[in-house]
Amino acid sequence: MELIAYIQLVRKWFWLLLLGAFLAGGAAFLFRSQQAKQYQSHVTISVGNFIEAPNPDSSEIRTGVELAQTYAVLATTYDVLEATVEAGDFPVTAAELRSVLSTRVIPDTSLLELTITYTDPVLAADMANELAQQLILNSPSNLTPDQQQQLDLATTEIERLNQELQQARLQLTDIDAQLASETDPTEIDRLTEQRNTLTSQINEKSATIANFSSTITTLQRRTNSLDIVERARIPTSPTGASVISTTLLGAMVGIALAGGIALLIEYLDDTIKTTEEAVQMLELPVLAAITRFGKQRDTYQQRLITFNEPGSHVSEEYRTLRTNLMFASNGHATKAKDVLVVTSPGPSEGKSVTASNLAVTMAMAGWRVLLVDADLRRPRVHELFGLDNSCGLSTLLSAEPSGAHMNGGRGLDPDLKSCLQNTEIPGLRVITSGYIPLNPTEVLGSAVMKRWVQEFRSSANVDVILFDTPPALVVADSSVLCSAVDASVVLVIEAGQSRRAAVLRAKDQFVQLGINIKGVVLNAISPKNHGGYGYGYGYYYYEDPKLTPKERQKQSK
Repeated sequence: MELIAYIQLVRKWFWLLLLGAFLAGGAAFLFRSQQAKQYQSHVTISVGNFIEAPNPDSSEIRTGVELAQTYAVLATTYDVLEATVEAGDFPVTAAELRSVLSTRVIPDTSLLELTITYTDPVLAADMANELAQQLILNSPSNLTPDQQQQLDLATTEIERLNQELQQARLQLTDIDAQLASETDPTEIDRLTEQRNTLTSQINEKSATIANFSSTITTLQRRTNSLDIVERARIPTSPTGASVISTTLLGAMVGIALAGGIALLIEYLDDTIKTTEEAVQMLELPVLAAITRFGKQRDTYQQRLITFNEPGSHVSEEYRTLRTNLMFASNGHATKAKDVLVVTSPGPSEGKSVTASNLAVTMAMAGWRVLLVDADLRRPRVHELFGLDNSCGLSTLLSAEPSGAHMNGGRGLDPDLKSCLQNTEIPGLRVITSGYIPLNPTEVLGSAVMKRWVQEFRSSANVDVILFDTPPALVVADSSVLCSAVDASVVLVIEAGQSRRAAVLRAKDQFVQLGINIKGVVLNAISPKNHGGYGYGYGYYYYEDPKLTPKERQKQSK
């Protein structure tokens, strides 16, 4: 699709996009506003004590990383959660605590992060810290009684030996002072012997302290142990998106959904909406694009816009149809006494209004036009021109032509004279449908019909003959009439209503019968999809609102 097509699509469905944004954004706003504020608190636990070692072993590191994954699962077990609730006397159950807990192992480390998301920031921090403590209590981090006894004994002995070591060092300092001032050899020998004894005792005590320290280090250094690295703190700001960001996100989602719906509708819509689509699909010239005009409650006489409002842009579009129709055959003007059948694929697509307005524009151009209502099922031409329909085409088809020509003189056929009606537009005469026959298709393809059309063609007072016929796909009247009188077809389709398959079937129906199709009239097109300049023509015509339709018609000429 071209950029202009996307722009037109957005303009067409802008209301749906706006509605989707409003509904989704409003729903997101209400949902977020009713939610209580959530606070998150994190506690970080280290698996293994290898980080305290100056030269940690790679196997210990690898084991710690793998154990962290296991403890992430153990933290969510019922026993640990129940112990946490009971120890902290929290106002939640183990299941509720599980729903607000999330665990995460920091990538490439043995650090386990426990996160509590709760409406109370203080309780969130307390529950996180207590959960970490309960996980440690339920892990091999605690020493066995024997190990604890050894640890306590080693600690006590280290404290005692440190005191004795301190006293021995003080005594050693006194002996050194005495040796420095003593001159008696005997006393010097005695003090020297004491000094050597104290030195040996100090070395023994230091070695003993080193052994006890090694024992403590061995007991405390374990791969499968847990320590809290960072305790949970009370959060100060709520987590999650704000009301504004949630509303905006909801509005964006609504626009996306509405856009998807619009694209789906456009994809499923198989109607013809623009002249480009008509040309591409039918491979036929578009003779004119008529903008939608009037209201649904307008009468048929009000829809004769080329007579009622000859200066309007819609009237100019009908004049464009007239001009293009003149040159629809290989660039040459339409032959004199051409017979044109105006039809449509289905009902209510504007063929009668198109045929009548086309006849008016041709008459205004100085042509002598004969408009025949050949829709012997639902005739409308007499309503458009306000004519009597007691006598018409069905009357003529029940009688043979006498051979008198339509010269307007005394030789005019009596039957034709009673059925041929003049209009307020000079040069335009109309034969209405008359009564509805029982076999419309047969009478339209009869030999009498051929002779009457030959009579019309031979008349010096007729330049163009227009037939308004029933829809081509509903009944075969239009095809039968075209074949019988060698007429060309003007196919009227309604933008946004005529389905592509139906229009193609109508075209193929005429092509298979060898009937010439002059072109297509795209009726009731939206001004947004109108690619022409018809809207500007209205400025070239001045209309006095006091003028009658007949005076307006004279002014437009």
